[in-house]
Amino acid sequence: MEALSIVWIISFEFSGIASLGGLGEAVKSKALVLAKRGFNVTVLMPAHGRCYMYKDINFRECSFRIGLDGLHYRYCIGACEVYVDNVRLVLFRGLDDYTSSILDSWHIYSNTPEKASLLARAVRGYIRWSNTLPDIIDVNDWHSVLAGVAVKQEGELRGYAIPLVYTIHLSGSPSFPWHYASSEWSGLGDYIHPVWRVYKHSFESYKSVWDSVYGNIEAFGVHEADVVATVSWSYLREELARRHGDWITGKSCVTYNTTDVRVEHVDSWINKEFGGIWEGLEWRLIEEKLRGLEGWGYIEPNGILVVSLGRLTWQKGFDIAIKALDHAPEVKLLILGIPVGDIDYENYIKNLVYEKWSRVKVITGKIDPIIRLALMRLSKTTIIPSRWEPFGMTAVESIALGTPVVASNTGGLKEIVVDLRWSNKGTGILVKPEDHVDLGLAMRSLAIIMTGKGYHNIPLEEIRRIAYTIKPDSIRENCIRRVEETFREEPIYKMIIDCYNKARQMAHYRAVTI
Repeated sequence: MEALSIVWIISFEFSGIASLGGLGEAVKSKALVLAKRGFNVTVLMPAHGRCYMYKDINFRECSFRIGLDGLHYRYCIGACEVYVDNVRLVLFRGLDDYTSSILDSWHIYSNTPEKASLLARAVRGYIRWSNTLPDIIDVNDWHSVLAGVAVKQEGELRGYAIPLVYTIHLSGSPSFPWHYASSEWSGLGDYIHPVWRVYKHSFESYKSVWDSVYGNIEAFGVHEADVVATVSWSYLREELARRHGDWITGKSCVTYNTTDVRVEHVDSWINKEFGGIWEGLEWRLIEEKLRGLEGWGYIEPNGILVVSLGRLTWQKGFDIAIKALDHAPEVKLLILGIPVGDIDYENYIKNLVYEKWSRVKVITGKIDPIIRLALMRLSKTTIIPSRWEPFGMTAVESIALGTPVVASNTGGLKEIVVDLRWSNKGTGILVKPEDHVDLGLAMRSLAIIMTGKGYHNIPLEEIRRIAYTIKPDSIRENCIRRVEETFREEPIYKMIIDCYNKARQMAHYRAVTI
């Protein structure tokens, strides 16, 4: 096989351009890791209204789509570009009112099916305009599947088997009739092509593959991809294999997300702002830097501070953490929440917060990233009570700062957190998902051990037994070492290349199938 050089990453998010959180960070870190090592990396994505900040390029893709009603619907797509370090981003925008209302909507996931459809049209037009094909395509979550398959088809029409990697960060997608994906609407052709079926390629039409999964876009992408990648082995086995069948493990791989968070950078900021780290600094930081921000509740500035962070959704389990305070009387909980419009859940959290007045506070206002990291650094532990979690970037950031984690024993969290009860290289405690008693006892135990005193109050016997043999500084060192060995650029780069090489091998089999 020829050397891999040109990488196209297709995504709805890229941190610093348009992002809601984990997906944007993951895509950016992957792109930068590859670009730093000499790959020609281009990220293709909808503009989401951001093109006003960047340089237009002379690209136009204007035509009509045919609806189920038989009528013709015009679209007209342009593009702008921006470079982030050595990564080129091409953002597709609308050149007429309707197309602009979709591709330039500031809300990343507004009218997502239409954005995904127009993105597929844009990417196909971009190939013809630029007369360029990548050496590999990396699509991220279901919104990018049609665009990725469009690139794959353009390769097939030119006699190339371009490897297609489908990275699933969060499983789930809608379903549509074939018309949605077809040449009449999103631009996919329908012809016979090789499809991997358990142990060999069989020849099927694109429509038949689509119909075989009842038009589910994620499942269609799973079948059409040469390799299905995800963010943890646990998520692959527990969610994707369960949803799509064990057969996908034969063409699957895992790439962890990497982090550039470093404790020395955060400590430098703390030293500059406060002259060093001292007992009680966490309360002063809250008073000075969070005053006036929107939120609910109140915490008295005493006791042991723990933090929890993430989107205010049922998945993240903040309600479990609040209830767990009943079993951790010394602990005060600060939740740095990101509202995503789940009003019912937010109201539920508000009611729980008011029941625990003086012990829990939720901040919903926007927080400077360095302040968020400083709060994690100064807290005794980070609480991640997720009901499920594909990866768990917050856990990686926390241990990168030397702050151990109490997390649900689910998904990728099991691969990030090393339980102190099982290893002398422990980085936290894993608890039963949705068990507020288990969470509360673990929260209290780890919080006390990180204070370095009052060990007789530790409720978990296994933790109390080791408390006198392992010091807080040793746990912090374990955390930082874990990140350096597993979640920095070099180990992640190897995982990415292993995935890409597997996809190239599968694409080679596809090319030589007769």
